[in-house]
Amino acid sequence: MLTEEQRSAFERTGILRLEGAFGAREAARMADVVWNELHHRYDIVRDDPTTWDRHPPTGLRSSKRSRAFEPILSPAVTAALDDLFGVAGWERPKTFGNVLVTMPDASEWRVPHRIWHSDFEATEPVRALFAVKLWALVDEVAPGGGGTPQLAGSHRLFARYLETCDDRSYKAAKFGFLGSHPWLEALSRDDGDPDRNRRFMEETDVDGLPARVVELTGRPGDVFLTHGWVFHSIAVNALDRPRIMRSAAVRARA
Repeated sequence: MLTEEQRSAFERTGILRLEGAFGAREAARMADVVWNELHHRYDIVRDDPTTWDRHPPTGLRSSKRSRAFEPILSPAVTAALDDLFGVAGWERPKTFGNVLVTMPDASEWRVPHRIWHSDFEATEPVRALFAVKLWALVDEVAPGGGGTPQLAGSHRLFARYLETCDDRSYKAAKFGFLGSHPWLEALSRDDGDPDRNRRFMEETDVDGLPARVVELTGRPGDVFLTHGWVFHSIAVNALDRPRIMRSAAVRARA
């Protein structure tokens, strides 16, 4: 059962962190599955960083289907989903979604300006929890290491924006929202500001609602649940170890 603090944090930021939702041994088995497929599919060797750039680490179909990832939907995660949606109020995902691997690919980490988006249509109900994204850490993800950046608080900002706009088609709503306030507009533009990270990762007030960028970081077995309208992006990996996560959608039961 979620604590009042957890419920309040989710309502305010749209992000719920479940530390150690599944075990380190289970996470290690998941990582082995991913590395085995990287080796067999692309000749990428886990202990040889000189091979890590041989091919973009995408299209991991065998890993996506592997039953090794079933512990992601652990008792801690299912209990949190029951709290958020109500018991039997959500649909079990058919798979655990995309296998997200980001190899070291940058010398500097900056808050991204491109590809800010949500994964759900703007025509979803404004005042009901229609879905969450589930993000499971298969290996350790440290700050600057490619953890998916999330725009905390954007679920409330986006819902408020939708109540004032006429066109709720996906692209019109997304770009209209990102242009609806100077802070959001600046977030989605590369202005070369050397203070960009502090500027966007410290909480700010957007017409009465809080917002800031956060990275999904943590230890193997940590799981994040984010409101379906929390905008997120793609980050570079400025560290020396790959980022490995799974990301799936969990929808409310019709």
